[in-house]
Amino acid sequence: MTEYERIQQALDAIGSVANPSEAHGVLIGMWIGGGPTDQSRWIRELLEEDEDTPAVPEDLAALYRHFVEQVTGADNLGLDLVLPSEDASLKEQVEGLVDFAQGVLYGYAIENGPARRALSDEAREVFDDLGDIAQLDTDSVKTEDDAFDLHQIEEYLSSALLVMYLQLHPPVPESAGSRRLQ
Repeated sequence: MTEYERIQQALDAIGSVANPSEAHGVLIGMWIGGGPTDQSRWIRELLEEDEDTPAVPEDLAALYRHFVEQVTGADNLGLDLVLPSEDASLKEQVEGLVDFAQGVLYGYAIENGPARRALSDEAREVFDDLGDIAQLDTDSVKTEDDAFDLHQIEEYLSSALLVMYLQLHPPVPESAGSRRLQ
C-alpha cells in the first residue's frame, strides 16, 4: 500500500471528504497563512461538520510531524508534497495537483493570510501559479504536452512554498541557529 493510500484510509477513518493531496495542501496553506497551526486545528478543517476532533490516526499524525520537521528544520530545501504516485494515471496525478493547489489556497484563506498586495513579488507569483494550477482542466493535459511537466511543477512548489513560509514567518535564530523555532 502506498503512502497516498494509507493517508486516504486515515482520512476516511475520521470522516474527512478530503483526499491526501488536498489535506496536505490545507496544512501547508494554514501554516503559510497564519504560522504554526496545531494538528487538531488542521484535522478539524478536514471534517465536514463542527464536531469534536476525532482520535488522529497515526498516518495523519506522522504526516503532520514530517511537515513540521521540514518547515522547522534548518537544513531543509523543500517540502515533500503528498501527490498521487507516478503509477497513477496522468489524469489522477493532475487531479491530485489541482486538489493540492486548491487546498493550499483554502488553508491560506481560512487563516486570513496577508493580502496579496502585501506579499513580495515572488510570493504573489507563487499564488498566481497556485491559482492557475487550481483551475486546470484535467482532461486537457496530455502526456505528450511538453509544456506540462508534473515533476517540474512538484519541485517548483516544493521549494517555493517553503520559501514563502519563511518570508512570511522568518525564523528566530536559536543560539547556534541549528533549528528554526516553531
